Amino acid sequence: MNHNKIDLKPMSLMSLILSFLSLIVISSLLFVPLEHNSRTILITLDTIICGLFIFQLSVDFFRSKHKLQYLKEHWIDFVASIPIIEPVRYARIFHILRVFRLLRSSQSLLKQIQSNRKEATIASILILMVTLISLGSVFMLMFEGNDPNANIHTASDAVWWAFVTISTVGYGDHYPVTMAGKILAVLVIISGVGIFGMISGLITSIITEPSKIEKRKKEQEDRHHRDEKLELLLQQQTEILQKLDQINNIKEK
Repeated sequence: MNHNKIDLKPMSLMSLILSFLSLIVISSLLFVPLEHNSRTILITLDTIICGLFIFQLSVDFFRSKHKLQYLKEHWIDFVASIPIIEPVRYARIFHILRVFRLLRSSQSLLKQIQSNRKEATIASILILMVTLISLGSVFMLMFEGNDPNANIHTASDAVWWAFVTISTVGYGDHYPVTMAGKILAVLVIISGVGIFGMISGLITSIITEPSKIEKRKKEQEDRHHRDEKLELLLQQQTEILQKLDQINNIKEK
């Protein structure tokens, strides 16, 4: 693929999904009258998304063989990823259009995802974490905010609870008291366990990958040695046949 195009990889698809979510968040912040807690949650979510955008852009920049050209083509994406400038986030539309163009022209999307399983796992983990933090904190604040016995009253409490619960650490400083909140907590805990299971599998895959590469190299070397032995045997057989032919010719004379 040409260097002036975005590689259609799992991280690009993750960025596409988060770009849509980012535009919804920014539209809500700019045009919808929100309570202080709701606004705080959206700003926190937008900051997390911007951090992921900057991370992906930085990785792609260091991978690029034409760094100056990459900066010329993606400078607007870097600007749109600055958390403190909310209106410029609409520049993510250009990124969305680029990825859509690649999706339309691609004939092997599934193959590309399968060939980049590690990257697909990372993208899935990041999307799940953003989704759980955003939805978990919003719904928990809705369920617990009006209960007099609740200890989750503010957006910061809800976001902190979501982080702690997803990580399955469970400090216990904030916890749900309503039935709906407890059910939500169970779902978030199960999802968090699944995320860390994916992380464990990814780490295991990274650790075992060198041994797999070494094993493939050894198999190639063994195959090469077998081919050399077979070729030597064929040469010896050819020489024997030639000598037999010579002996037969001498006898006939």
